[in-house]
Amino acid sequence: MTSEGCAVARKRSLDEGPVLRGRILRCASVMFYERGYAGTSIRDIGEAVGISSSTMYHHFANKQAVLHAIITNFMTDFVAATVPVLHDRTRDPRQRLADVIRIHIEVSDERRPELLLGNPIRYALDPDQRTEGIVLQRRYHNALLELIEEGAESGCFSVRNPAITTMAILDMLNGVREWFDRAGTLDRDRLIDEYVDLSLKMLGAS
Repeated sequence: MTSEGCAVARKRSLDEGPVLRGRILRCASVMFYERGYAGTSIRDIGEAVGISSSTMYHHFANKQAVLHAIITNFMTDFVAATVPVLHDRTRDPRQRLADVIRIHIEVSDERRPELLLGNPIRYALDPDQRTEGIVLQRRYHNALLELIEEGAESGCFSVRNPAITTMAILDMLNGVREWFDRAGTLDRDRLIDEYVDLSLKMLGAS
């Protein structure tokens, strides 16, 4: 969806509730992504969705609340998709890692406008809102760290410092959204295979 696509939406009434809220968040995430948070107003979002500013304020107290909802929704979905896989000790650590790398790259690519996680965005939130986002990020980070420690203890991985290796893998995966273009020459499945291979080499996988 593009911000231009949002603009063709028909007028929405207040009684649409969650459906309208979802449309607001989808349009706002695209506009924040394309124009920047500072360059997008509540009125801009309302016009894109096809509602008045007063209707916008019925659903969200301010632009900051919209941003907070986008980030929280994305991170909640992301944690729900990844952490149970990392915690599934009935499966080999190497396969769980490969599955999570696939999920990380696919979700990052498919929901790129919602990845509003950089410092300028983070500091647009109030301290409590920032803390909520950090807690969700840490759940994923800690689950990956625990997987790497488990793999090291079982002999699947050979790493001197699991904490540093965890950060290195996350930095590598998070960087994909900055440069990967599905319309380019690199196939996403091939990219995932390459990143799984790189990660397993970093972990000294047996």
